[in-house]
Amino acid sequence: MRGFLVAALTLAACSAPVAQAQSGDAFEGTWAFQTASYGNEQVGGIMSGAAVITREAPDRYAIRLLANERLVNRDTGQSAFLTARQTCTGENDGGQFTITCQMAEPLEGYEPDTFVLQAGEADQLVGVLSSNNSSQVTFSRMR
Repeated sequence: MRGFLVAALTLAACSAPVAQAQSGDAFEGTWAFQTASYGNEQVGGIMSGAAVITREAPDRYAIRLLANERLVNRDTGQSAFLTARQTCTGENDGGQFTITCQMAEPLEGYEPDTFVLQAGEADQLVGVLSSNNSSQVTFSRMR
């Protein structure tokens, strides 16, 4: 899984213009994210990935997001790895940053993600993945 994350981060970092990192915007840039584990008694999951956030208007953003989800059957130990490419919008409402996604490519059994975030420590956004599963998530600025 680590190899997939490194590849995703490299792809996202290479596709974002350097000027974004220097814009001073609280949300614009390239971000890596990681959730805490989530699931139920039968299946556990964890998600990581990368997001490229571009400001379109005051408090409105276009986002390309690549999510890698690892699911594990708790009884058998069998696992599955899903990679979802999503196009998203971001909206800043008084410091609450909401990311709402749509699938860029269909992926059977995968629903688009939604994140609700706020500023954390330096160069971090913290909050929850609030779509199909609820889990804490941290976005860390890459550039």
